[in-house]
Amino acid sequence: MKLSTLFFLTALFALAPSVDFPTQESHAQDRAQNSGLNYNPARSLAPLVEKMGPAVVNLAVSTGPSEVDPKALEYYRRFGISPRQAESQGSGFLISADGYILTNHHVIENASSIVVRMADEREFEGRVIGSDPRIDVGLVKITSSERLPFVSLGESDSLRVGDWVVAIGNPFGLSHTVTQGIVSAKGRSIGAGPYDDFIQTDASINPGNSGGPLFDLSGRVIGINTAVSAVGQGIGFAVPSDMVLEVLEDLKTQGRVDRGWIGVALRDLSPSQMNSLGVPSAQTGVVLSEVYPRSPAAQAGARAGDVVVRIDGNPVLDSGELVRLIGSKRAGQDVRVRVLRNGQSRTLTITLAARPDERRIKR
Repeated sequence: MKLSTLFFLTALFALAPSVDFPTQESHAQDRAQNSGLNYNPARSLAPLVEKMGPAVVNLAVSTGPSEVDPKALEYYRRFGISPRQAESQGSGFLISADGYILTNHHVIENASSIVVRMADEREFEGRVIGSDPRIDVGLVKITSSERLPFVSLGESDSLRVGDWVVAIGNPFGLSHTVTQGIVSAKGRSIGAGPYDDFIQTDASINPGNSGGPLFDLSGRVIGINTAVSAVGQGIGFAVPSDMVLEVLEDLKTQGRVDRGWIGVALRDLSPSQMNSLGVPSAQTGVVLSEVYPRSPAAQAGARAGDVVVRIDGNPVLDSGELVRLIGSKRAGQDVRVRVLRNGQSRTLTITLAARPDERRIKR
């Protein structure tokens, strides 16, 4: 897998049984029992690990000949040279008995072959079904004559800062390493893309953990471990499960995600600047600094200077939220966009187009 200013992942900390948080513990026990895990998480996480661990897999990924320039491949064949392959490792987890595996996009990007290794040492050939680089999620499939162990995706939106979380992964090839920490923050933007909305955890992140599951204490996956700050310790990030659930069916059926796009440039403004545009002081919104020609927004009558205050009834707090709200829709859908223009409210119906590659979007 690739390393950059963000490294790739697992989670930290031994749960301190001497610390007394009765409300948190009882809440965790209730959730654990509701999911079939009857145990006291303040004493041991072993029951969770024993039940969920078999669904976590190691991914050995090769990239090489299939990505070599065709002219170079011809040269290699002519002179009997084998192109060198790059090898990397990552983590993943089974989400169905028939072999679907979630991981990170960056783990399987440009893969020419994938070997999936289970906790019981069984190995399978994996094939990429789809991936979404914008939220760094990938979907792999293996085939088995037997039902495979799997875990379920939980609801990340209900997480609270301070909730305990557990990660299982393969740091540095050390299979099925278990670590633990807490949710440090939610809704983090780390500059990874337009849809940044990461769970921050005090995770101990190492190469090889990318793509592994982040569990709550009921054994539900509430995030996919993705990155860690390169300049700090105990600052890790996971893709929220709610965001993954939004795109999972698209990845299964078409191998990609055609997110909605309206074709505008955005500018956040201070409350005083909003007032100068005739926007009430209690109102939130985002200014359209530019409407691209022939874009869906232009065709619907949007103009530069319009202040977007609601999308399908949802209030718009800032430009990041507008991008995420539109991105949660699919190309071809209609959205109702409420704007303020010269202090007057109007509603535009915009038919979304597919969001183009970031390099093609006018900035």
